[in-house]
Amino acid sequence: MTKYILRRILLIIPLVFSITTILFFVLKLIPGDPLAFLEQQSTFSLTEEQREAKMEALGLNDPLHEQYIRYMRGLILHGDMGRSVRTNNPVTYEILTRLPNTIILALSSLFLATALSLPLGVLAALQRASFLDRTIMILALFFVSMPVFWFGLINLLIFSLELDLFPVVGQGRDFAEYVHALVLPAVTLSLVLIGVTTRMVRSSMLEVLSRDYVRTARAKGNPGSRVVFGHALPNALIPVLTVYAGQLSGLLGGAVVVERIFTRQGIGEVLVSAVFNRDYLVVTGVTLTFSFIVIVVYLLLDITYAFVDPRVRLE
Repeated sequence: MTKYILRRILLIIPLVFSITTILFFVLKLIPGDPLAFLEQQSTFSLTEEQREAKMEALGLNDPLHEQYIRYMRGLILHGDMGRSVRTNNPVTYEILTRLPNTIILALSSLFLATALSLPLGVLAALQRASFLDRTIMILALFFVSMPVFWFGLINLLIFSLELDLFPVVGQGRDFAEYVHALVLPAVTLSLVLIGVTTRMVRSSMLEVLSRDYVRTARAKGNPGSRVVFGHALPNALIPVLTVYAGQLSGLLGGAVVVERIFTRQGIGEVLVSAVFNRDYLVVTGVTLTFSFIVIVVYLLLDITYAFVDPRVRLE
């Protein structure tokens, strides 16, 4: 197990290096001048001398390979991702001040999806071909089919504007208001994951319930709850965990959309503003952060396999 973990950690280094390199050069191919976009959103315009001085200060006049070497040197040696053209703040500051809000939103959605999809999937499998099973599957299919921004707009219209149960925008000023404002975005972001996971849990449970060891456990007179939750469910969770890891990138991407809809101060607002303003280093930093999170989650997933199912050997 230890050798496997160390080997996977070492493999993260070339993977992150490759992602960073591709991001850096691909984003530079996007047409547009970051200073021009900055001027469009301000009340002043730069003279040609000021523009050249600003470009020189930001290192944008240097050859592309020199910009890349400088960026990688700062990233590897100091963890420096450069400075934002729009705010002149370090990219790491822009990310670290907003990333906690996005992580809280994503984890809250993951918790809601787990709390609802596991019992719904198990219940649908145990009541196969019944009215309840069909109802749960129709709802799950509906959640999977609709885009997250549609759910966000509908929830905002019904629960915020019509019923006035949740704030329309913002995050609140204290802990209670923060949690209250978090509910609707978290529910919105969790709906797609609930649909995907419920269908996966049902399918996996149906397969496991037909296995010989489950029938043997029932033949020995074990209670039904012990057969389902002690024998069937742990083995059915293996493909479900894989789905969770695969949905993480979608969860982070959905968080960007949800944060824009509900005007939350998360990393999504930073990313969207950076894209519109051609703030290349911020886009690179945010995307690299998301990529690193996904890589670490897949590593933790592989380790979790061995604990969920002792038959799995990672060495």
